[in-house]
Amino acid sequence: MFGRFAYPCSHAGKVFSISIERDGEFYRYRRECDTDRVEKIIASAEPAVYIHPVEPVHLPKEVTRFLEIVFPPIVIEPDSHKTVYLTFPIEIGVFVARDEDYQLLDVFSRCLPKYSLYGTPENGVITRYHKSPISDTPGNPDPACEGVLKLEIRNMSRGWVEVSHAVFESYFMPIFYDDTVAMSGELIIFSKVMAETRLSTLPLHEGMELAIPAIKARRIILVDVEKKTFLMEHGVN
Repeated sequence: MFGRFAYPCSHAGKVFSISIERDGEFYRYRRECDTDRVEKIIASAEPAVYIHPVEPVHLPKEVTRFLEIVFPPIVIEPDSHKTVYLTFPIEIGVFVARDEDYQLLDVFSRCLPKYSLYGTPENGVITRYHKSPISDTPGNPDPACEGVLKLEIRNMSRGWVEVSHAVFESYFMPIFYDDTVAMSGELIIFSKVMAETRLSTLPLHEGMELAIPAIKARRIILVDVEKKTFLMEHGVN
């Protein structure tokens, strides 16, 4: 489902379908996902298209750059660490490219996006909200809807801490894929009210491919575009 394709091409899945067909001097792109339909004309002499999982913060429009994952509470003892596996929502990006110059053509998802507020109305941030189960094994979620997040939780404090959510910055969100979509990250707890998250450049396992970041293709240039961590100042539970 994910990868690089030469067009004309087509993919028909259970929930969505994509096709790029020649139309005179152009190519016509069509996509259907549930009841959502998109059609665009491509004027390109370089027939290459990429279908990749992308940062889940683009739909229905870009209202946030933060992903919040909420999971059943886990109690961590002082000065310890635990590896858990969560899920995260997937959005699918369609790119056209020439000479490593990527253009984001379309973004869609099977998952209905939900939003929340992390922190207070005065100082908090809007987040893309996702409720996840928690497991000590990766599991096998539907790669068209959810990915696997391997999360290393480190309690650096001197007391027991109950943790039930993590917030991540999407400007640095390496997503990998093969038959599974996955990310790896850390949640470093300093106290019951403060922690830091970061995502890793390492895949879940060997052989996975790194997806094209939609942020890169959108040419988003901000002061903190290279920011790789997020400081959770409003608690972890």
